[in-house]
Amino acid sequence: MMLKTAAAFVALALLATPALAQGGMGAMIMAQDANGDGAITRAEAEAARAAMFARLDANSDGSLQTSERPSGQMAQMVAQADTNTDGLISRAEYMAQPYRLFERLDGNRNGVLEAGELAMVRAMGGGR
Repeated sequence: MMLKTAAAFVALALLATPALAQGGMGAMIMAQDANGDGAITRAEAEAARAAMFARLDANSDGSLQTSERPSGQMAQMVAQADTNTDGLISRAEYMAQPYRLFERLDGNRNGVLEAGELAMVRAMGGGR
């Protein structure tokens, strides 16, 4: 269940990317490979997450209000980021959430998802 939740956070981080149009969770994860080198660094994952927050924060006030959050299954995932339960999701709260799947996939704990570690992602439809 934790892997499923983490995967949903990763998917949420990439909802507005071109990879979504191509379909598949793997494609969305692989879209984090900003420099196209076949690996995803923690910095690339963080940058993708920050970009998604900026896209969701329509009024640019630094927090996600209910009206700025996605609907459906993703709404619950985003709501869990509200760790101080004030009804708003700050950028800090949002940024703290997306790395569980990254950490799980990073088997050698070097901060980079390398080709071998991304084999599961490619099996989900990530291509490359």
